Amino acid sequence: AVKRFQVRNIVDASSQRDIRDASVYQTFMLPKLYMKMQYCVSCAVHGRIVRVRKKTLRDSPEGRIYVRPTFGKGDGKGGGGK
Repeated sequence: AVKRFQVRNIVDASSQRDIRDASVYQTFMLPKLYMKMQYCVSCAVHGRIVRVRKKTLRDSPEGRIYVRPTFGKGDGKGGGGK
């Protein structure tokens, strides 16, 4: 199983700004949503929570270090228009 702890705002940023503008309290903080997510391995791979690694990399101590994937940041090897 793959376990992740996720902290999110209950409302998005634009709605949060509207609520703060309409509120009478100046220092009112909206509560956050705290979730402990548990995925099976196949669902975690499908949902891009984790990536598939080679068996030799999984067995080595260097392969146990978790590196968060950066989707859409442009530092991959895709070539991206050049």
